[in-house]
Parts: sequence; C-alpha cells; structure tokens
Amino acid sequence: MWRLQWLFLLCLLMVLGLLSFYLQKSLADVGLALNWAIRTSDTLENKTQVNPKLTISKELAKAERTTKPPQTFHIAQNGETMNGNQTIFELNNFKTDLNGSLVVVTRRYRTDATPNLKPRKIGPRAPSTVSPDKWSPTWFIRDDTYTKSKCPSAIRKSPEKVPDGQKFIPDIAVLMWDEHVNHEEYVRLQQFKSSYGWKDMPYEDIESSLSHLNTSAHRYMFPGRTPDHAGCIRCAVVGNGGIMRGSGKGREIDAHDFVWRVNAAITEGFEDDVGRRTSFYVHSVKSMKRSVSRAHRYGFSHPPRDNDTVYVSISKDRRDYVYLDAAISWKTIRSGENKTHDPRSEYGVKPANTKFRMLHPDFMRYLKYHWLNSSRGYGRFEGTYQPSKGAYMLLTALHTCDVTNAYGFITADHRQYSDHYYEKDFQKFVFYTNHDFKMELKLWDRLDKAGLITLYRGNKTEAVGKNDKRK
Repeated sequence: MWRLQWLFLLCLLMVLGLLSFYLQKSLADVGLALNWAIRTSDTLENKTQVNPKLTISKELAKAERTTKPPQTFHIAQNGETMNGNQTIFELNNFKTDLNGSLVVVTRRYRTDATPNLKPRKIGPRAPSTVSPDKWSPTWFIRDDTYTKSKCPSAIRKSPEKVPDGQKFIPDIAVLMWDEHVNHEEYVRLQQFKSSYGWKDMPYEDIESSLSHLNTSAHRYMFPGRTPDHAGCIRCAVVGNGGIMRGSGKGREIDAHDFVWRVNAAITEGFEDDVGRRTSFYVHSVKSMKRSVSRAHRYGFSHPPRDNDTVYVSISKDRRDYVYLDAAISWKTIRSGENKTHDPRSEYGVKPANTKFRMLHPDFMRYLKYHWLNSSRGYGRFEGTYQPSKGAYMLLTALHTCDVTNAYGFITADHRQYSDHYYEKDFQKFVFYTNHDFKMELKLWDRLDKAGLITLYRGNKTEAVGKNDKRK
C-alpha cells in the first residue's frame, strides 16, 4: 500500500510543479500545496492503517515561514521607486523573459515581477537643471541661418536702421523642426500659452507633428536656395487691403523671387492688381477656416494650391499641431476641436512634407515683445489681443528676405479704401479689439521711412475709393 501512496505523491508533485511554473506561484504556495497533498495521502492511508501522527518536514515548515511573495516596485517618472531606496538604470529598457515576467535591473539586485499592464509611454521628465534666464519670456532660441546672407540691403547689414523701440535680434530662430522638441524645451515652453509656447498641449501631439519637419528644407524658409546664396532674395508681401483694387501691381508683384500671402488670398479675377503667384501662404488653422467661411462667396474655398506654394503655419494652439500631422500624414483628424475634419479637402493632392514650415513659438513671442508690444496685450484685453496674421507675415518676411516690398497693408489714408480688394461693394475698415491696427499702421510707416521695407501707399488716380461702382 505504501508504494501506491508514494506513487500518488510523486504524480501529484509533478502536477503541482507544472502548475507552479505556469502560474508563477511562490515557494510558500508550493509548500502549502505539498502540505495538503501529504495530508490527503495520509488520509487515504488511514483508511487501511491505524492513524499515524501526521508531520511536516522541517524543510517545508521553514519554507512556509521564510518565503515572501514577489516584491512589487512602483516606479516614478524620475526613475526612482516610491520609497526612494532604489534607482532604475534604464527606465524604458524593459526586458521580458519567456514566461512574460518583467525583469527589472536595480543597483542592488535583480528581481522578476509580473506586470499587470504593458509599459506605457510616459510624458517627458522635468530637466534636472534649467538655466534661470531660460524661464524669462524674453529669452529666445538663437539660429545664425539668416545671418549668412551676403546681400548688402538685408536688415542684418543695417541694424542701425531699425526704429527706436524695436529690439532687433539678428540671430533669432525663425523656424521650428523635429530637433526642437525634447524634454527640456517642452517644460520651458509649457509656461507660455497661445502662439508663444506649448501651455496645456500634450507632448505626444507636438512630437508627432514636428517629426514630419525632419529635412534640411525645414531649417530654411526658401526652397531651392541656401543661406549663403549669391545675390539678394526679393520678396513681395501681399496683404488683402482694398488699396490693391485697381492698383495694377500684379506684374510687379509676380516679378519678385517669392510672393507671400495671407488669409483670403484670392488671385483669380484680380491678377492685374495682386498677381498670380503664391510662394508662401501664412496661416493658422483658425484663420484659414475663418477666411474660407467669410470669403467663400468671393471665390475663396481653399488655401492656394500652386505647385510651388509653401504653407507657413502659425502654431496658435493644439489644433495647429494636430492639423499639420493629419495634413502631412494624409489622414482624417481623430481628436480635438477639428475631429473628423479631413485636411485632404483643403489641399487637393497629398502635399510633400517639404511644403510645410512652422514658425517657432520663441519667434512669435519675440515679435510680440520686440515689435508688436501693444498696450492691448495687457489689462482687460490681454486674453483677446493678438497681432494680425498680416503683421506676423510681414515681419517674418523682413527677418528672412533680403529685400521686402509690402502691398495691401494699412496706411494713413485707409478710410479711402474698402476693407478688402476683392469686395464688390465698399466695406468700411473696422478696428477690432483683438488687433491693434493703429500700432501696426505706425510701424509700417516707420519701417518704410527707415528704408527697411518699401510700403505701397496707393495710387490716388487709380485706387478704388468710396465712389467706385464696379461690380
């Protein structure tokens, strides 16, 4: 009978061993199970024998007393356990053995623990040290790309011409690309909202968007040119002011190396006045959609689609990053304010990633504090004031082009002209609280008189005024 008993025990132990391997039971659990098996076998034996005293081996009893369940480590984002006793060498370098247990390497020892969830991608960790001056809103990333121009008429060759009050920085960074997104920059720019930083923006959205801006073309504004180009890059920067209707400046505008446009950039039917070409279309998602909504009846249903058009994005908020990612990936937007919107309806054909540029938040903040620092940016209008997209466009051109000629911008005699050149009936120019056009008017006048730009001021004999009746 004892042979059957030990055969039963042997089979039972083999089964328990397999179960403990797959279920990852601790030694204590195995000991308890073995204890139960011995008791069961002894019970079977007691049916044919006198009840012997049941005992457990000293080794099993010791195992029950000393064996502990696997230790669980709660790892914080800074790489330390919650109790602070151990530091993980490489938080993201997880290794998994064949049975799925997580192998964690610490300074003190190696241990296995079975994870309940797959390791998820964590947000960026705060940098250990950040220079105090970088937290200032007037600290900006530098880039010497545009200082390499050899053109004598470039603004960087004549900084003394910059009007008093405008603090020109020759090596200010203008564009943003994939290398600009990292943990330290994310933490720094999180303190600035709207166009000036990344406040309340998910790291993943920024990273996904900027990952597309990964070529040398994204580091320089002008396609087909190099920073140390020969000669001068001449730019026509075209606003939408009514002063352009009847101007006859179309051919002159198209003769420039590059033509910049903004908002409802309508050219069809107005080629004689504003030209045909669009080299750069400056926009935020909001300004583009608003322009389509307001000027659709005049023929503006989508942004310019010229083969050589480059789309310059003003990153006003999260949706600009999400939209850029969707446009380049050629997919429908799946989250945020523009969820379910399809950028493919805007561009017609899939644009190459080299057709996009994005202005750096530091550059936007630099323009605000150094060039467009309106009193409306403080006090009760602080939450609503933004420089106009036209102002952003003209100053971006001034900081990148060698020669900048401005058309269609507000002038002192703006009341003589309709609000926009494409309007059939006269529309009075309206000053809104979200922009400071009076400040911009004075700035364009000063830059023109300083010789830094050439501002088209209208042709009184040809310009369309209040009495124009053309339809």
